[in-house]
Amino acid sequence: MAQITICDDLLTQVQRTLPESVSTDKFIEQAVREKLAVEERRAEFYRLSEKTRRRMDEKKISESEILSDFEAFREGLTLD
Repeated sequence: MAQITICDDLLTQVQRTLPESVSTDKFIEQAVREKLAVEERRAEFYRLSEKTRRRMDEKKISESEILSDFEAFREGLTLD
């Protein structure tokens, strides 16, 4: 199993914060998993944004046209 070193003050803060029922190792493992999930979502967001930008460029659609169209759509909505 791999070993990872973290600074003493961070380890102390983790240990001070943990409930007694959770081990430091498990807590850090879960924190890393959560951070990885965030980074994966961020990467997917950027990938999709880039794909959208390329399609807009291919169709010669400007951002201002998209925003104008969206604003017109919003104004057309009726409030219940």
